[in-house]
Amino acid sequence: MCDLPPDPVTGGRRQQRKQGFEFEREAAKALRDLMVQADGGVIVPRDTVTVAQFLTDEWLPSKAPGSADAGRRSRGRVGVATWQQYCDYVRAYIAPQIGGVRLQDLTASHLERAYTELERSGGKRGKGLSAKTLANVHGILHKALADAVRWDRVVRNVVDLVDPPRAAKPKTEVWTLEDLRSFIRHVEDDELYALWLLYATTGLRRGEALGLCWPDLDLVNGLATVNQTLGAIGGKPVWKPRPKSEASARTLALDPLTVKALKAHRKQQQELQLMAGPLWPHEPADSRGVARPDVVFTWPDGTLINPERVSKWFERHVRLADLPKIRLHDVRHSYATAALRQATGWHEVKTLSRRLGHASVGMTLDTYAHALPADDRQQADTLARLLLGE
Repeated sequence: MCDLPPDPVTGGRRQQRKQGFEFEREAAKALRDLMVQADGGVIVPRDTVTVAQFLTDEWLPSKAPGSADAGRRSRGRVGVATWQQYCDYVRAYIAPQIGGVRLQDLTASHLERAYTELERSGGKRGKGLSAKTLANVHGILHKALADAVRWDRVVRNVVDLVDPPRAAKPKTEVWTLEDLRSFIRHVEDDELYALWLLYATTGLRRGEALGLCWPDLDLVNGLATVNQTLGAIGGKPVWKPRPKSEASARTLALDPLTVKALKAHRKQQQELQLMAGPLWPHEPADSRGVARPDVVFTWPDGTLINPERVSKWFERHVRLADLPKIRLHDVRHSYATAALRQATGWHEVKTLSRRLGHASVGMTLDTYAHALPADDRQQADTLARLLLGE
């Protein structure tokens, strides 16, 4: 029980009660919070809104793409894919664990128990969640509670009181240059040969290459510009009108072989368009997966290709070519590692960083330096010879 400042209208006495704490330290912390509020003149009215109600009825709508509420209350709406991830995590992981707890009664103990349960059996078919997924749950809750504090729904962000789950940094698997050559030879007769070649020679992300439209390509001067990307939500292709970051919106040079492959792909697509006639899609791309008439890589009928299908095709080609198993995204890592090995100066590293769409050269070096152990040994030996004359 805590005495609050007198009612500003009636001047009457006001008190606030909080109960239901499992540990004495939590009750003491709640009392301190109330006293701080009272001293500072900031009072959060008590209500019965649960965590699930707050997330589904208030927070998620405020973050939804195109939400009118987003500009009024939150720090900004998010992209379609991010918002869908928020919705999925709230439904599958957060609501089942702490959804019934009153938002204002949420404690660190609730979160710690929830994380423990999710780690033990919170995934599909009773399997535990990975450290990365748990870290994502923690991050989403932190964002939501930060908004709750700003909206005067709670006094503090209790997520700050819990150590975030640490996701182990995945080990990057890369192909050698010979592996890349073998892959390119294997897919020479594939209908998406130009796409596979584009991945191998540019390091484009999956969605960046699939999001290319013909106006983005200058095949005369050998240039490609990343203006938008293609993602997947619920098994359907979805356009993302902006690249991943400001640095991701870039123009990069194409080599002659890739340009030749793209020209051949364009000719084949034009023949398919001619045969399809009015059946070829001509509506602007939208969240329903309707393709633009100028998308570079489509199904033979002009509709968009689900990016997840492209990853599956890649995995199949890898098996058939008997190459080391890697993800499609690891082709990007393979390209970057090979290019970094060939770099002879700072300018070339900076150029590679720009081609990859990294925000800084430091990000490029941090990402790929671990893949160059031999270079580290060579540099150590070279410097020792210079210093010691050996």
